[in-house]
Amino acid sequence: MKNNAASFKEIEQQFLASRASIFSLDCFDTLYWRKVSRPSDIFTRLQHGLCPAARMRAEASARGHQFITCGREEVTLAEIYTQLAEHFSPDAQRQMVERELALEIEHGFLFPPALALLRQAKARGMRTLIVSDTWYSAAQLGRILAAHDATLPQLIDHIYCSADYGYAKSIQLWPAILQREQAAPQTIFHIGDHPVADAAAPAALGIHAVHFQQNDAAILNLLEQRVLAASLLFPASRHTAPIPSLFHPCYSVALRGEIDGETLTAWGVLGPVLYAFARFIQQQRENIPGVKLGFLLRDGYMPHRAYQTLYPDQPCAQLHISRFTSICSAFHDKASIVAYLNKTLCDGASVAAKRITPSGFAMIARHLMLSAGQTERLRRQLEKRHYASDALCQALLAPEQVQHTLARSAAMRRRLIAHLQQALQLQPGDTLMLIDLGYSGTTQNLLAGLLEKALSIRVRGCYLIAAWVPGWRHNRTAMIDPDRAEYRTIRALTQFITPFEMLCSSHARSVVDYSATGEPVTEGDPLPPSLLAALRHIQQQALACVRLADEMAIPASQSLWDAAAIDLARYAYFPLADETRLQSQMAGDINMGTRVVRTLVDVPAAIDFMRRFGVTRLSMSESDRARTNFPSELRSCGVEYALSMFASTRFALNWSLTSSTPRQQTLEALFIQDAQRAQSETLTASSTFDGYFSLYIPLITPEVALLVGKTLRDMEIYRVSLTPQRALCRESEADQAQPLLQDHDFFIDGATVINNLALNLQEEGFLYFRPQQQPTTPSVIQLIYRPLQEK
Repeated sequence: MKNNAASFKEIEQQFLASRASIFSLDCFDTLYWRKVSRPSDIFTRLQHGLCPAARMRAEASARGHQFITCGREEVTLAEIYTQLAEHFSPDAQRQMVERELALEIEHGFLFPPALALLRQAKARGMRTLIVSDTWYSAAQLGRILAAHDATLPQLIDHIYCSADYGYAKSIQLWPAILQREQAAPQTIFHIGDHPVADAAAPAALGIHAVHFQQNDAAILNLLEQRVLAASLLFPASRHTAPIPSLFHPCYSVALRGEIDGETLTAWGVLGPVLYAFARFIQQQRENIPGVKLGFLLRDGYMPHRAYQTLYPDQPCAQLHISRFTSICSAFHDKASIVAYLNKTLCDGASVAAKRITPSGFAMIARHLMLSAGQTERLRRQLEKRHYASDALCQALLAPEQVQHTLARSAAMRRRLIAHLQQALQLQPGDTLMLIDLGYSGTTQNLLAGLLEKALSIRVRGCYLIAAWVPGWRHNRTAMIDPDRAEYRTIRALTQFITPFEMLCSSHARSVVDYSATGEPVTEGDPLPPSLLAALRHIQQQALACVRLADEMAIPASQSLWDAAAIDLARYAYFPLADETRLQSQMAGDINMGTRVVRTLVDVPAAIDFMRRFGVTRLSMSESDRARTNFPSELRSCGVEYALSMFASTRFALNWSLTSSTPRQQTLEALFIQDAQRAQSETLTASSTFDGYFSLYIPLITPEVALLVGKTLRDMEIYRVSLTPQRALCRESEADQAQPLLQDHDFFIDGATVINNLALNLQEEGFLYFRPQQQPTTPSVIQLIYRPLQEK
């Protein structure tokens, strides 16, 4: 992606080469920027019951009145609020003016490159001007600027505001400036962001005008997606609260020229979120004197690096503690084993009614640290019981097995504590802060009480996001916690956060044990070198973003935390095309001591699934659970699908499959028992995706003729399959569907057939289904087709 806008670095070179004696700067979006997504966002915090729409209507009315009465359109802030005189007294109007000025100061900042160039111009002895199209007067604008830098009044010789003259820069303000300055146009060097008011209009008069554009199209696209995310994540956005935007000045400085997808990911989400989290961690550290920080790897890798980037002198350590080692180390009595089995097996269902998979049993056996012999003996027993959960629980809770698990867990716990001591040298009375992305805090929940008892310490958690767990306020804190965000918001942020976790991860092999001295023991396969290189590049760029944000002094605040949440939501639900391409290369293990690896995104597979079953079922997670990030797949198909997905997740919405689309098509089918017996039925096909329809045909006779020629002239046949009836509308349907082959299991008659196209269907044209291998259980034929032309 190419950024063709002039950066301030490039503008500086033009400035140094010029012979101008007067330096002129536009104010808003050149020298003075806002911390919100658009200027009118600050109107959300006006008082007296005013909303942004009322404030903007008052401005439009004031401009109209000025034009009708004076032939001018520029107005002052006081004239804007005068339009509300019917509802507010003069004193109230003055208060509104002061409130807006205060909000402008609160939500603005000086853009460092522009300020540096202004200082440079003054140091060269040039006359310096601020020229602005604004409803503020020169005095008011000077007050706003001085509030951010007390030296600015000495740096600026004169401020020209359109409100004082009644004319905008693109109309008559520039001629008025030339007349008042008594200057030749070529002696003025002007910089501004408006292509007409700051470039074309002054250039037409002979002024050396340079057009500065804050961000290019790629960044503007990213910022637009942020607005979508913010509006759904925080419904008060642009109603009673602005949308915070704190990193667009960083983008303006750093993202120039070619911007690849890796750089965009680093600066668009990873860097901003890490910067916010590192600032939050430091706030929490300052609240607990002497606290010792331990970043939990693997996902704590980049939070640790970001924290060290901002606070290099603050001691902290990396802790190689995985979910697997946390689970294995946490069994201290029979009740803890029961609690583990309850959480692992039940999931809200009756254990007696459930069965486990062989891979599920293998994971449980590893967690409970069964020996190889014990695992094999129990596996054979479970095979005889068809892997019934009650049989597994009975075996694992046998007294001798419980004692075996407790002994092995205690030994693992001693080795884990040795690792802790090696990293942090904990002393009785210390406070250990475990730092991780979140969310329920598995390691803290399992180990905090045991560590506190064993080491006489206090354990606290510090997370990027914390979900609600009993007593969370007493032992943890989070940048995004249940006090700041309701459970639906937290669920929306964490449900599809796997790609962000991949960006944060160390990508080391998974820790499965420790030596007696606490050295981590690992296993697992490394990432492909090309993917690892891409992720390392993103991580390095993210740290560059953190450093630049620090240089620009982006402050720690609730706005920074909210902005980070918006960036996370934007990346999860509205990723840019290059970001989705990178996500499609990602896959990761679940860090539970298994070899299970999950693919994050597969857009072609998602499109195939939606053509077969519709968008609703993809978003209901009925597709292959090995893929984790459906929103990225949906975003590739259209923003409307991503919006629907985000809304349903954010607001816990549900809708039935039958109500998801009203588009249907009826086709006549002939069920043929034999040469003498046949029955006609009308079947209904439902729209799925991309113009395709899905038709289920019950295979109640050996042969079926679908009389498509009565309805369609041309059609595309996408897929024909045979599915057991018991699998319909279940997660297993896609896997259990067996393809039926053209000219083998089904035939097209009465049409011109070109590959999978049936063209020029005659009135009597039909599809004839006769599966060569008749099913042994009740089954249905699913036909996925696209009507190309109807009759």
